[in-house]
Amino acid sequence: MNQSRCKRNPMTMRVVERVVTSAKPELVWQVLSDVEHWRDWTPTVLEIKSLGNASMKVGARYRVVQPKLRPAIYEVTEYVPHQRFTWAQKLPGGALVADHRITPRDGATEVELYFTSRGLLANTVASLFSRKIAQYVATEAKSLKTYCDALSHRRAS
Repeated sequence: MNQSRCKRNPMTMRVVERVVTSAKPELVWQVLSDVEHWRDWTPTVLEIKSLGNASMKVGARYRVVQPKLRPAIYEVTEYVPHQRFTWAQKLPGGALVADHRITPRDGATEVELYFTSRGLLANTVASLFSRKIAQYVATEAKSLKTYCDALSHRRAS
């Protein structure tokens, strides 16, 4: 299963990608929540560095460097271990928000990646980069699935 949606309106932009991996939720969570190693499995990340706290939790901040984009600071705003985390890049009058969720599904794991914009400046930025944002979210979902599937098969062998 691989579903993709990108919705834009004057008030917000929302991109949603869903994939199902054969990997167990524990493995998917381990990979997804280890943001400083995303560069190992997705080409959309050059570097992610913790700014202070090394552990993923609400309030943790990360410097995210992606190809063809300016470095950005994302702060974790929601964190539910083994289920989801949300982080946001704050902009004057708004934010770019990325939500990452996993759900067990009959011996597999569904992954949902959401990217939304909130506020006038964030909506303007999202509108300018909407194609790239949608491509990056789709690539991240597919790359995560491929990486977790391969890791799961190696561990089972």
